Amino acid sequence: MRQISFLLMAVILFASCKERDSFKKGDNGLSYKIISSTSEPVIKPGEIMQLEIIQYYQTGGKDSLLQDSRENFIPVLESLDSTTLPIEYYNIFKQTKKGDSIVIKMLTDSVFKDNSNPMPPFFKKGHILLTSIKIVDVFKDRETAEARRKELMAIAQKKQEEKVLEHEKTDDEALQKYFAEKNIKVQKSPKGMYVEIITPGTGNNIDTNVVVEVNYTGRNFAGKTFDSNTDPAFNHVEPFYVNMTSDPTLGNGVIAGWIDGLKMLNKGAKARFYIPSGLGYGARGVSAEITPFSNLIFDIEVKDILTKEQAKANAEKEMAKRREMEQSLNLQKQIQEELQKNSEPKK
Repeated sequence: MRQISFLLMAVILFASCKERDSFKKGDNGLSYKIISSTSEPVIKPGEIMQLEIIQYYQTGGKDSLLQDSRENFIPVLESLDSTTLPIEYYNIFKQTKKGDSIVIKMLTDSVFKDNSNPMPPFFKKGHILLTSIKIVDVFKDRETAEARRKELMAIAQKKQEEKVLEHEKTDDEALQKYFAEKNIKVQKSPKGMYVEIITPGTGNNIDTNVVVEVNYTGRNFAGKTFDSNTDPAFNHVEPFYVNMTSDPTLGNGVIAGWIDGLKMLNKGAKARFYIPSGLGYGARGVSAEITPFSNLIFDIEVKDILTKEQAKANAEKEMAKRREMEQSLNLQKQIQEELQKNSEPKK
């Protein structure tokens, strides 16, 4: 099956589809039905559709919501174009009108039969992906669609900001409850994250003129570790340099909660950061462990504090080491290829 990422962006609540025999057979293993109560004209090729999409994973028992574009507030615009839409979806959309809803069912076996599109570990063969799509609006040309997209993006940004503000209060309440239950003594940073000092350091506090070498381990509030530069399981046991300066060449950028927390530490300090979602990864999330609006915990150790000059020299040294390693690997590859070539029987 060809790519269907535009469907996975997902909007609109799933319209009831109890009548199994009303589904039609489509291409590439899907079945669908169109729910229509409008007298609008059929959408023409080249016109742009504003879509609302929601997607479920059905096991035959409990349905699981996978994605819902209403939650992202991001408009989904798709042109009725056979060169960009997978043909199985193009053949469905070309039958539809503004205001129509489409319900599409597809076995996971069919969705993920292509090895380049691996099945997620929590999916199983024989289950169903069900997608409901509402055609909210139709635009005759790209210029009109783009103007509407900008309007919708402005609305989406406002809604997102409102949601972030709502979560700020919820996050802080959850953190305060956690501290009280665990009897944890913390200090609040200027932006609203919390620092528990495990071992005090020495010297001046970190500022925005330095690069900080740290060891860290991050986990969510369910206790699941999602990253670490000290645990070999994450395959990067090496120094991590946090760039506190405005020079992007001197080190790694990090989430806002880290920057705020590190300013409360000094060399040798060991601390635990409690970061509300607004100072972490916010509404987007990044993984199964860091879902949207996740509060996070980081164990932090400040190994060293480097001046800009020291950080620049260190970055150049690290770059030279990487180049040397790449050259060594390339040389080994060439030697292996040459040995293999020489070991092949002569014809």
